[in-house]
Amino acid sequence: MHKDQDPVMQQKREVLARFLGVEKVALRISNGHLYGFKAFFHGNDEAYLVLSDAEATQAAENAVQEKLWLISLESLFAYFDINASPADLLGKIRIKEIRQANEEIKKLIHHTSGMEPLRKRMISFGNRKNLLADYDQTEHYQDGFFIYRLY
Repeated sequence: MHKDQDPVMQQKREVLARFLGVEKVALRISNGHLYGFKAFFHGNDEAYLVLSDAEATQAAENAVQEKLWLISLESLFAYFDINASPADLLGKIRIKEIRQANEEIKKLIHHTSGMEPLRKRMISFGNRKNLLADYDQTEHYQDGFFIYRLY
């Protein structure tokens, strides 16, 4: 089925259009997937995930292993009360290096507790919004769906 004909994606597009107060034709559906789901673009500087409750949990669980570098640095900075942000790295280090670091952290976790306990614990602490809404760490609810702004 073509992505524009998918009734669930059309429903999500309508919900996001109402949330943003725009016409649904102003929203484009991504070609690829983020954390296992398609995103919506509004203009050139806004992107959103629109997910059911179960989808949001699944997406957040998928996001954990893609953001291990970020989670690790945030945890270290918080533990030692250091006023720095992992986002400060962006632009100073190549994406390839971040991905390599993430893969190495993933190996460490695999050889200790495994990924599943970390995923479950992060979700149980209510971290869906932090994992999915990069822009503002806010989870919005509209007409049966959760909306997360990516950027």
